[in-house]
Amino acid sequence: MKNITRNTFIWRSAATLALLAVFAMPSSPGVALDIEPAISAPATNSALTPSATNIVPAATEAAQPRARKHRGGPARDLVEFGRSVELSAGKTADDMVVIGGSATALGRVLGDLVAIWGNVTVGDEVRGDTVAVLGNVKLETNAVVHGDTVAVLGNVKLEPNAKAHGDVVAVGGAVERAEGAQIDGAVVGFPGFSWVGDWLEQCAFKLRPLAPQLGWLWAINGALLLIYLLIALAFPRPVQACVDEIARRPATTVLLGLLTRILLPLVFLILVVTGIGIFVVPFLLVAVIAAAMVGKVALLQYLGQQIGRQLNLVVLQRPLPAFLLGWVLITVLYLVPVLGLVVFTLTGMWALGAAVMALFSGRRREMNGKPAVPPPVGGVPPAFGTASAMAAAAPGATSHAPPVNSGVAPSGTPEPPPAPETQAASPPPPQTAAAGAAAPPMAGTEVLSHPKAGFWERMGAGFLDVVLVGILGAVVGGAPLGFLVALAYFSGMWAWKGTTVGGIVLKLQVVRADGRPVTFVVALVRALAAAFSMVMLFLGFLWIAWDPDKQGWHDKIAGTIVVRLPRSPSLVCL
Repeated sequence: MKNITRNTFIWRSAATLALLAVFAMPSSPGVALDIEPAISAPATNSALTPSATNIVPAATEAAQPRARKHRGGPARDLVEFGRSVELSAGKTADDMVVIGGSATALGRVLGDLVAIWGNVTVGDEVRGDTVAVLGNVKLETNAVVHGDTVAVLGNVKLEPNAKAHGDVVAVGGAVERAEGAQIDGAVVGFPGFSWVGDWLEQCAFKLRPLAPQLGWLWAINGALLLIYLLIALAFPRPVQACVDEIARRPATTVLLGLLTRILLPLVFLILVVTGIGIFVVPFLLVAVIAAAMVGKVALLQYLGQQIGRQLNLVVLQRPLPAFLLGWVLITVLYLVPVLGLVVFTLTGMWALGAAVMALFSGRRREMNGKPAVPPPVGGVPPAFGTASAMAAAAPGATSHAPPVNSGVAPSGTPEPPPAPETQAASPPPPQTAAAGAAAPPMAGTEVLSHPKAGFWERMGAGFLDVVLVGILGAVVGGAPLGFLVALAYFSGMWAWKGTTVGGIVLKLQVVRADGRPVTFVVALVRALAAAFSMVMLFLGFLWIAWDPDKQGWHDKIAGTIVVRLPRSPSLVCL
């Protein structure tokens, strides 16, 4: 019997939505309520059908903007958009549908009574279903509903002597029944989701991210404030870098934030399609959220400093007071309908664009400020020159070291050149090859002199490699063979070229910390350790960001370092 009742409820709900689709058409205010008497309409219930003389003109209806009243006419459908509707006592309507307002039926409704984004009040009788979406349903004293009574993200309340012959369902709300109220069907309530209806009513439909009535939302806002404070105190340099970018290029940062938001779903889609890249999506999402939060702190600090400069208050131009002032300003704007959503969207794009711009600017400054490799002296490469200097500094080699100022006398006058006989008699200096034999240069000594690669450029190279490996895995055999394809690709490329395709694009190379070449065994150990870092929620890769040697867990296990080269290594040498 319960299944039949629920099937009836589903069928009637579908019929209600169908009616809503039929009547959802453009209409001018007053047309849906100024019901004309139908001459050919049969008087199916003369006791319920009022006479045509009770019709109120449209001009009188226009004088009641808050709750339009239907006072007469034969039983017709009542449909209204964007305002509340009241059916007067003693009057009759067929189906009554209100979108964007409340529906009050003090008369009789022969069909269904529906309100979307509004409350429903039943004062007499409803022979069909009574449904309120994003609103509450109230059955007043002696009210009768023959069908089901449903409130989606709202509450259902029955006054004394109210009768509900069907099921009473409150999705995201509760069912309140006074003494003497009668419910013949089942009572179903889901009170745990009532906050959703409150948020939709106070925030979503008013187009603002914050509302003064929602205490739980203020608790979330306070928690975010604490996180922002920790970011401002723990990472002052990244925050200041973002502030500088906002002050230097305000419009560019907004446009870059918009572009980043547009491209991020495409990047996530590419990662998901590749299969193996789906494991990178959570890591990349966390990185984007962290960057956006740093940029948001910087934006609030920038706004507070601008207000401090306008008021000529030095204390408000300091980072922490400026941040707090900016937070208060943005919070107040969030409370304003429509404007709050605009400010929320604009500040989000601005903050993300500032973080991305600061990242690119930092990368550019790092590239421009890297130490230059000293030019070779006498045609000797830097590595051999370094080895010679090490051999000359060794014990026993001091007597062969030439004087620092051999061509200038202590008094400042140039010394005469030595005679040819003296040159021939003097012992020859130690050869470079001999010095090299005493301290042989290692294979990666010269490469180790280059700067270490940072976190973001390594993640960029890894993203390109993941896309490539995902495509190869899909071609070879899909997800089951994806791990083996990735293992073969990374270990093979590291052993062959010391880098990958992503590393070639971003000018990165993997070298051993002791200077020896990267063998296949070392590359295989590094690839397996990288898989372990991925399994541990990418913590091994995040380690690169704060490690002084820019090493991840897989680098420390394999004893490798990733350096940035002045030019990209060639993949194929002909």
